[in-house]
Amino acid sequence: MTETDFQPSRRMLSNEERQRKFTEEVIRGLALSEYRMLRDKAMRNQTIIQSDGNNGWREVSARELFVKLYHEPVPSF
Repeated sequence: MTETDFQPSRRMLSNEERQRKFTEEVIRGLALSEYRMLRDKAMRNQTIIQSDGNNGWREVSARELFVKLYHEPVPSF
């Protein structure tokens, strides 16, 4: 066996690269969806339900959370 036997082939790198890009796109899409959902709820002065970390939940102002997370004012209609 030689050192080249342990290096991934170009085809494997290509598949890994595609998988990495796909994962990044999914994560970016989820972040955008969360941003839009929170922005829209904030614009309507609605609340969202969040986990409290102790197997419970709490109701949170979407407006306050939007400003806290994104450091930008809530847009108006």
